[in-house]
Amino acid sequence: MRKIRLFLLALLLVIICPAVYAQHQCCKTIPANKKEIVDRFIAGTLDPSYTPALFFGHFGNGKQLGEEAVKAHLTLFLKGGADILKVQTEQPMPHVQDLSMDTPLVPEDYYRPTLELIKEILSYVGNDVYVMPTILSTHQVARQGFGDDRLPTYAVERPKAYKRMLDSYTKAILWFIRECKAAGVEAFFTATQGGEKKFYDLKVPNGFYETYIRPYDLEVMGEANKDTKMTILHICDWEGPMDDLTRYLDYPGKIVNVPLSIDGKPLSPKETYKLFGRPVLGGFNRKAEIGKASPERIAEMTRQIIADGPVGHLMIGADCSVPSPLDNTDKIHAAVSTAHGKYVIA
Repeated sequence: MRKIRLFLLALLLVIICPAVYAQHQCCKTIPANKKEIVDRFIAGTLDPSYTPALFFGHFGNGKQLGEEAVKAHLTLFLKGGADILKVQTEQPMPHVQDLSMDTPLVPEDYYRPTLELIKEILSYVGNDVYVMPTILSTHQVARQGFGDDRLPTYAVERPKAYKRMLDSYTKAILWFIRECKAAGVEAFFTATQGGEKKFYDLKVPNGFYETYIRPYDLEVMGEANKDTKMTILHICDWEGPMDDLTRYLDYPGKIVNVPLSIDGKPLSPKETYKLFGRPVLGGFNRKAEIGKASPERIAEMTRQIIADGPVGHLMIGADCSVPSPLDNTDKIHAAVSTAHGKYVIA
């Protein structure tokens, strides 16, 4: 641990200090403290010359927990330059073979290893940066533990067993949220899945979303939103197209992050802002530009996204996780530094 701490402290000195110096010299109205930047953005009082940004992605095997996960998260944050440090929840969920047992599927403190990851990252940057754990929805955790191929059948044919599974996972998620807050976490990235069109045909009384998604979403997100500074609401279309976002209008979240198209029609950040009345994280397609376009092209696109977006209410990012983030820090940095008004072509 001592070696990784020295490595990361060196990164902090090399990257953060020059950045703060440049900020004081060139942008005296922009706070050096990234928490204050985000607070002003949410309040609508941030200098419009500076557009905040957040990109994130999965780091792959070997970087899910422990020292390598700490290093991966801080390296992406420092080299990419984002305004929030989002921590991926990558802890593998044990595969469930049978739902007939009465015992909990996971212990209440199942996410303790991820909690330790959060604490370690907080120790480096928690004073000045919102360290934002990713809170997967109960449905997303169930997908990991039980499998996409079996979920629909159980939801229809064994509703009591299905609900028992969701209750067990929810208990662990709520424990994780509360322990994160006790450790000093002030912000959460809360995700929802299960509202995609593919679930409409399931013969669940009162509807699959209404029965198995919304109640658990609101319980989990309500806990994440309680006694914290902010949450980001992420509406994920990983399982297919969506045709309705109005069902999420009462979900908590001071910033919203949504798909780029709804019912086959493009949805812009400006339209999203009009729909939700809240600041928007997005602009980039996670499957397209980041990882494919050149840094210079990404800088151009960032300027255009900002020009077309809701003035003062846009945080540059993608609609979900970008591919291989550690392999694309130059692309991420191009978008972020452009949004900050500081990108210079080498």
